[in-house]
Amino acid sequence: MSFFNTKQALLTQLINNLPTGLTTADIAFENKNFNPKNKPLWLAAYFIPATTDATAKSSASSDEDRGVFQVSVFVSLNNEDYDNTQLQAIDQLRSAFKYNTQIVYTTQTVQTLDSTLNNGTENESWFKRDISVQYLTFSTR
Repeated sequence: MSFFNTKQALLTQLINNLPTGLTTADIAFENKNFNPKNKPLWLAAYFIPATTDATAKSSASSDEDRGVFQVSVFVSLNNEDYDNTQLQAIDQLRSAFKYNTQIVYTTQTVQTLDSTLNNGTENESWFKRDISVQYLTFSTR
């Protein structure tokens, strides 16, 4: 399993399916400076590996890796349309990470298991909701 390839597969899926009106300049990536000033809607992407399990004991067996790809969706706090723009963007993003979506980057296939949405929270001058996409990969040892 390649963490790099898995993350790139998930990021590519996100970038190729951005909500209407957003570009990569509207995404805060991990370990990269980002200033959301004057952005009415923006995203933050996080790659969160969780577990690696062997599918069998032989060296010819594969490993099963699971984790979460989290996309936080931000809108201005106390916006005049409340959270409507945010929820529309979330609907578009969740359709890109539907159950059993197969995403391939080089030799790594990533399968999405489900996506969940949390309740909104205030974060400084932003209202934020997180989409958590559960993923699964199998790879040779």
